[in-house]
Amino acid sequence: MNPADQGAHDLAAVPESEVREQLQRILASPLFRNSARMQRFLQLTVERTLAGKPDELKEYALGRDAFDRGAEYDPRTDSIVRVEAQRLRGKLRDYYGTLGRTESVVIMLNPGSYVAVFARAAPPPETRAAEPERPDPNTVAVLPFTNLSPEPEQDYFCDGIAEDIINELITIRELNVVGRTSTFAFKGSTLDLREIGARLGAGTVIEGSVRKTGDVLRVSAKIIDGGSGRALWSEIFDRRIGDVFSIEDEIAGAIAGTLRVTLVTKQPAQRGGIPNFDAHSLYLKGRHAWNRLTQAGYLEAIAHYSRAISLFPDYALPYSGLADALSWIALWGVRRPHEVFPRARRAALEALRLDPQLAHAYTSLSITRSFYDWEWNEGTALLRKGIELEPSYAFGHQILGWSLAVQGNFEESMEACRRAVFLDPLSVRTNRVLGYVHYCGRGTEEAEKFLRQSLALTPASAESRFLLTELYLEQHRDHEALAVAEELETATESPFAMSVLAAAQARNGHATAARRIMDRLAEMSAKTYVDAFPVAVGWAAMGDFSTRSAPTRAFRRWSRKCTWIPRLQPADHVLQKVTIQTHPLELHRGTASEDLQQTAGSLDVF
Repeated sequence: MNPADQGAHDLAAVPESEVREQLQRILASPLFRNSARMQRFLQLTVERTLAGKPDELKEYALGRDAFDRGAEYDPRTDSIVRVEAQRLRGKLRDYYGTLGRTESVVIMLNPGSYVAVFARAAPPPETRAAEPERPDPNTVAVLPFTNLSPEPEQDYFCDGIAEDIINELITIRELNVVGRTSTFAFKGSTLDLREIGARLGAGTVIEGSVRKTGDVLRVSAKIIDGGSGRALWSEIFDRRIGDVFSIEDEIAGAIAGTLRVTLVTKQPAQRGGIPNFDAHSLYLKGRHAWNRLTQAGYLEAIAHYSRAISLFPDYALPYSGLADALSWIALWGVRRPHEVFPRARRAALEALRLDPQLAHAYTSLSITRSFYDWEWNEGTALLRKGIELEPSYAFGHQILGWSLAVQGNFEESMEACRRAVFLDPLSVRTNRVLGYVHYCGRGTEEAEKFLRQSLALTPASAESRFLLTELYLEQHRDHEALAVAEELETATESPFAMSVLAAAQARNGHATAARRIMDRLAEMSAKTYVDAFPVAVGWAAMGDFSTRSAPTRAFRRWSRKCTWIPRLQPADHVLQKVTIQTHPLELHRGTASEDLQQTAGSLDVF
């Protein structure tokens, strides 16, 4: 249960020192640290509550002191405090629903009040007398290995060892292996391993360290019982750098042996044909960049993978990584789909030619076949093959759920997405896709929950903010939509962030501000590629549905996001109102959903 939903105790139950410590934890969290205005608002409410000054927490005083409204501020005509307080309550709820869900001190703002409330979090009444549930030992969390090397830039290598071990374990059908994003959220954490295990639902926790000096490597590893904190196995390996793969095999084998499950030892070909350490080092640098989940990270990953391929053309893994990175920059509008998806398809096919058992490559190829070629049946079959080879590959389950949702198979889509979130609960991607699937399936309450959760994990995610703002606009929660969209206005020039901000401004009656944003997008598109779909959202919200506007161009340019439209809320979604023509569209149709074929087939694309 979210601690913020439990009953509050009076202030005397929580010492001031603990309140201040908790405040600093919240302010330093990803959800708050990039929002100076929200930090200031929360700090002001807490400090004035602690000082016993409730009169200074009236709406007028807050508007003047927290939001610089000045002496002329009139709360009757300016709702800034009410809107921001609603946002603050939501952010606190999100914080305690994710990163802070096991913390003992809760800071809240009750509805209708700006006075902070401090409470002790307690388990629900029905579970207070029960023994804590022991995590399943067959749920395994491999934490990032600590870098003890003299060079801090070796982080990518240490992270790569942990990720390689994860990839060894996800092939074991009897195990649930927690995804990399969730385990790496605890990088550098001082939390007790039992606490980390409890947060991840993992009964077995793997920790380790790496010291690399020249070509000499020392790797230490421990297998920890997540319930008791007792070490079940430990070992120190002193080897040459070229022996890193045998070290990883021994650690994975020790985990399998401890849990009494069978690990099939991979031969070199089954490791993607790793030729040597230098080749794998380039691949690890690419994965390290990819896992930053940013546009710059994806482009850097492409550079590392491309270099690995040029130097080691028979090494399969970089081809699969390259396919994923290329697909992602097309899916999120960084590059023209027709320029990069064919390259992604060729890379994935080459990975499978070199290593037909490379599970990741089946997922890589499925993305291009489904979301570019619209060969949905083939794409789904490829995803199922990859998951068969790696049952705990959260990314594969996530893409399967997304693909099935577009095809209208919501029951199986939900199952796949829930599995992805179970395996990688702190991943912005898995939570965002589950929120999207609920959105498409008309489950608006659950959609909001998971989209807000994805934002709590990565507040700077333009993609999550885009979808949450769209959801609020669907529900005519226009003030909330604007508040969500505004947070990225100065942080990024993402067309997705800009377009929903324009849409929210338009819906709130700020036509001039909306037009200014759309003019900026037009200037951007004159200089560089801008995906037509987010632009379409902005123009459509402003009431421009003409064939000259972006809504029709979204289909004309065959934006990948057009796959979303037939499954979005039909009654009010701005793109359902696009004026469409009666000219045929030549599709790579395959088995695309009937709704999508009919919609696309009636659009003017010439």
